[in-house]
Amino acid sequence: MDEEISFEHEGAKYTGTCSVHGDELIVYLPDGSQRATTLRGLDPEMAALTHLRGFVLHSKNVDRTGN
Repeated sequence: MDEEISFEHEGAKYTGTCSVHGDELIVYLPDGSQRATTLRGLDPEMAALTHLRGFVLHSKNVDRTGN
């Protein structure tokens, strides 16, 4: 079952979805890309938020540098 995750940064809210299949977490990011993690005991929501935060912060750095 898919679960919605969100992260707010500089006044903007970013939302993605995630689902757990066995021990694998799949995170669907706002741009349509996806990331996967083997959980090995990690909390799925925290792992998904880590991917979403990384996506948002990386996107912001790319926008500032033009790369």
